[in-house]
Amino acid sequence: MRSKQTQTPEQIIHILRSFKSYIGKTNSMSPQTRCSTCVQTVKKETKQNSEFLLKCPILNINEQELGKEGVEKKIELLSDQIKNMQMKQEELENQHFRLSKNVKKLNLEQKLEQQERNQMIKKLDYMIEIQTKQEDNLNQIKQLIASRKII
Repeated sequence: MRSKQTQTPEQIIHILRSFKSYIGKTNSMSPQTRCSTCVQTVKKETKQNSEFLLKCPILNINEQELGKEGVEKKIELLSDQIKNMQMKQEELENQHFRLSKNVKKLNLEQKLEQQERNQMIKKLDYMIEIQTKQEDNLNQIKQLIASRKII
């Protein structure tokens, strides 16, 4: 059973143009002649194939069984390969899941570390601000003490 394949518009246009090129030619075959030639060609090929098959020696039963065993072995090999590929696919999917989970975890850790650094910087800025105020107050006290000694 062959399913009909849909043709693209480009293919249809190409087919129509090829027919259009035959319309103006005097030496071109008519559709009836072309069809009968195609039918005759198919009949000739079928006859040749059937003659070839009649002339071919028939495989004995042992050779046929060996052929079946070879096909069965190939099928088993292919099914094993498919199973192995499915197992590898599952393993890769698991690795991908773990990797994406680790990347998310790493990104979260980096974000938290960045936030912690920002908080520490704010605390240091606040401490520096307090220290500068204390230094200013100390300098004012020194000036007051120095001015009283003079008096």
